[in-house]
Amino acid sequence: MRRHAQRGQALAEMLITFAWGVPLLLAIIQLGLMYRAKATLNDATFRAVRAGSLHHAYTSEMKRELVRGMVPTLYAVAPGETPNLAVYTARRTALEAVYGNPVHPVARVEVISPTAEGFRKMARPAWALTSDCGRGGCPNNGDFREVTREERLYEIANDNLKQRPTTLVDVGSRKINVQDANILKIRAVWCQEMQVPGINKLIWETVNLSGLVNSSDWRRCSLLKAAQGGYYFPLSSHAVMRMQTPVRCQGNTQGNTRCENLR
Repeated sequence: MRRHAQRGQALAEMLITFAWGVPLLLAIIQLGLMYRAKATLNDATFRAVRAGSLHHAYTSEMKRELVRGMVPTLYAVAPGETPNLAVYTARRTALEAVYGNPVHPVARVEVISPTAEGFRKMARPAWALTSDCGRGGCPNNGDFREVTREERLYEIANDNLKQRPTTLVDVGSRKINVQDANILKIRAVWCQEMQVPGINKLIWETVNLSGLVNSSDWRRCSLLKAAQGGYYFPLSSHAVMRMQTPVRCQGNTQGNTRCENLR
């Protein structure tokens, strides 16, 4: 009787283990892929902040560099195919053109510092030079003259910082000087597609029901899901670097308000 009662026990144990073991294994694989994407995002964010430091803190330049750094997570060789550098280069160029568009929701770069208020208080019309010497002679017998006041660009001074006054200015709840205003800090957000079947939907539905749907990052990735299908999870990273060029107002270079790159 005892032997008869134990028949099928191994099958029952296997089914019980299978019910939670396989989803757990798939979840571990998905988390591993997300960890790899986060490590790639950290490097891409550093590349983005470097591009911003070299291009007046323009978010368009930073987003383009962010997308370029994240392209490896978007490219995969189909099973049975041999990796080809020419194919990868063409694919990378196509992805950069699509995802690098300022309105595409897959990526976003936010400038945390300097702020729009800090720019309004710290930026000054900069002296610039032009090759037009039509109004009668150039300074020091040179080939250039100073531009008119209407042509000057507003910017936060970036040269000779050690010699500049360290006067503190109230910006929000803190005081900063011109050296502080030349520290570029950004936050990058990337909508990473979850690729493991079943688990991707489970994670997305769980997070969607948890209340995170109200965050701007989650809404951005939800738009991508609605447009392209798939399940996307927002990843974020921060990076800091000293400016190598003056901070300027993207979209309004001759003013200090309505800057597309500052908030």
